[in-house]
Amino acid sequence: MIEESRRPVKERAFANYYANPGGAKDGGQHNLRQYQGHICKDEGGEMTPTPEWYDSPESEQMTIPTMKQGMTAFLITGDSSRNKVQIMPGGGYATVQIELPRNWDKLMADLGYLPLKEFCFE
Repeated sequence: MIEESRRPVKERAFANYYANPGGAKDGGQHNLRQYQGHICKDEGGEMTPTPEWYDSPESEQMTIPTMKQGMTAFLITGDSSRNKVQIMPGGGYATVQIELPRNWDKLMADLGYLPLKEFCFE
């Protein structure tokens, strides 16, 4: 997931250029297109196929990685009809180990849920 997750450069540049200090407010040193070029060069820009679900007429687009090994936290909550996932690249975070009861799968089966192994990544 970390290796394959990418974001269009134009989205990354737009968000950073207009939302962060030092972007568009850098005294006009760079326009948005120049800013995209810097991000592409500095953050590993590559042409990648545009997914079918992405609303774009382009078959390929310039993208950058959205996550880095050892710097990405995954927060997964919800249930079979209301799943919530948030991926937070970079920054600081803490993890807390949660120990489930030994009979967790039975408790979940009694409530109509699948066993925990059905939700594990390999």
